[in-house]
Amino acid sequence: MAATEPAQVIDQFAKFFNSGDLESLMRDLYEDDAIIIPEPGPATVSGKPAIQEVLTAFLNMQGTLQVLATTAVVLGDVALTHTRWRLDIPGGDPIESVTAEVVRRQPDGTWKYAIDNPWGGAVLDAM
Repeated sequence: MAATEPAQVIDQFAKFFNSGDLESLMRDLYEDDAIIIPEPGPATVSGKPAIQEVLTAFLNMQGTLQVLATTAVVLGDVALTHTRWRLDIPGGDPIESVTAEVVRRQPDGTWKYAIDNPWGGAVLDAM
């Protein structure tokens, strides 16, 4: 199921991630020329093949993703979203961060990531 509201992109991401559904992640949640920040820092990768590699590495951790808090600011066909998330990894320390993403309404009315930054910063801490 595709996201019909900006915040649903985040909910769908968690659903597909936790079920290991890489195909739905890629098909339903990312624009063809989207970018992702693969790790904390300035490096980006773009396009679905590169994003798939990044997501595969996360999926291979076999963790469970929890969405702890979310906000979305919408202006027309573009939205800025922030999410506080936690990835519980079996036998390892959890990973936590706050995202900063840009999602865009598609011609069919669904929303997809244009920019996915899972390491977006402490924006929610100031709320």
